[in-house]
Amino acid sequence: MVSAMPPLHTHPGLRTRDPDELRQWLSPIFSVRSIDIPARGRAFDSVVNHCALGSIGLAYMSYGAPLRASVLQLDCFVQGFPLRGAGEVDWNHHTVTVDGAIGVVGGPGAGGRLTYGEDFAHIVLRMGAAALTRKLAALVGQSIDPPLQLIGGPTGNPRHSASQVRLIDYLTRELDRSDALLPPLVVEEIEQAIIVHFLYGNQHNYSHWLEGTPRAAAPWQIRRAVDYIEANWNRAITIEAIVEETQTTARSLFHLFRRTYGISPMTYVSRVRLRYAHALLSAPAEDTSVTSVGLLCGFGNMGHFARRYYEAYGEKPSETLKRHR
Repeated sequence: MVSAMPPLHTHPGLRTRDPDELRQWLSPIFSVRSIDIPARGRAFDSVVNHCALGSIGLAYMSYGAPLRASVLQLDCFVQGFPLRGAGEVDWNHHTVTVDGAIGVVGGPGAGGRLTYGEDFAHIVLRMGAAALTRKLAALVGQSIDPPLQLIGGPTGNPRHSASQVRLIDYLTRELDRSDALLPPLVVEEIEQAIIVHFLYGNQHNYSHWLEGTPRAAAPWQIRRAVDYIEANWNRAITIEAIVEETQTTARSLFHLFRRTYGISPMTYVSRVRLRYAHALLSAPAEDTSVTSVGLLCGFGNMGHFARRYYEAYGEKPSETLKRHR
């Protein structure tokens, strides 16, 4: 996740040499209660870039000097991804060394002491409890009571963390682009994927509900799911929306889609959008372009769109368009 410019540089939040100003800025977002710069002779020069999306927030932070901070009583869920340097975190009475391979997760009520080296920089994912609870309820098909709570140590599953890093890396790079913004429906679906990764990659009091083989949805439910996808192919489609439409659970839908079609519901969505893209390119208007069709059909990355299109139709989107001009 390292580039010539820091992540989220198009979303500047704060640059300051004043530790108290940094604390005041971070306090309402990450419950930071104190910041101390132990080596006063070093050049403290903090940079915070921050982007708040619909369901999640992302922040890039670097400090330029060794730093100690305290976090007290989080009111959200967070997951940190170190980009460079190292540090040590005493989090809910667990002490963890953080570096490029290990970050820290926390939830409402958590807190601790953070100690970072002078070259430390990281991205922190912030998720509201309500967004996670809605997603979890959709996945398991039950209301969430008592509240969702992380259990165990402050580090998540390394395999899930690695895939989470790739998702966040892609999203931050796209958010920093100036030439072509991702369509809102693509951003929303990436947000949903990040939340699902968090729920599966970290131990919590409902993890056991996400394990095992779910009860399969009835045939009418899979038909209703397909009808809903077909009717909403050009809008943001979430698992919650499909679950509400079909009156089943997300896990049951995933199970039956894989048994029926060999793919997940969201892969099915992608295939439907590819079909519409093929139809639009095969009967183009005067101003039709590959980019406009790709964006309309929910593909924010044109290289990914071209690859998926070629796999489906054996030719590039530009070839289909050219053939029907």
